[in-house]
Amino acid sequence: MRIPFSASSFRFLRSRAGLSVGLSALAALVPVFFAAGWLMNQWFSASAAFEQGEPRLARLLGLRGAAQQVREAREAAGGALLSAAYSSELPADRIGTDLQQRLRTAADGTGVAISGSQVVEGKMEDGFERVVVAMSFEASHEQLQQFLHMLTQQTPTVYVDSLTLAAGRRNANGHLAVQARFCVLRQAP
Repeated sequence: MRIPFSASSFRFLRSRAGLSVGLSALAALVPVFFAAGWLMNQWFSASAAFEQGEPRLARLLGLRGAAQQVREAREAAGGALLSAAYSSELPADRIGTDLQQRLRTAADGTGVAISGSQVVEGKMEDGFERVVVAMSFEASHEQLQQFLHMLTQQTPTVYVDSLTLAAGRRNANGHLAVQARFCVLRQAP
């Protein structure tokens, strides 16, 4: 038996086959489009991250190129710091004793007569501990000037915290009674 095909039924089968092929192709292309969209999104995100990181990378490469200069500057700063302050490794009482000895040596060299000295409690300030020695002595104007000048040449630097001058008991020889507080800096531990 023969099945008669009419032109309309052939078009219907043809359109149904085309629809089936089209839907199959679309079903196969949807994951491809999804993957392409995801890859584009990743590419845009990576580009944005790279643009944000590019200045940082340039700075890091610049620092890497300047590493030797940075090292030399750090060593120079460390040397300058050691000429201005004691290391944190030394105990404060030992530094106070050293300061007393340095002050006595400078006083002996200039003829200043020390009547007393003692280490007093200092305070922490800006990352440094101040080690303070209170001292009383008698000196002429010239001796006091020489004594203070000798202190400016010492390292670590000796600072004058306070200086009080009064006419001494021996007014005839022009000596001054001096009450002074000297300090040195110690790096904070």
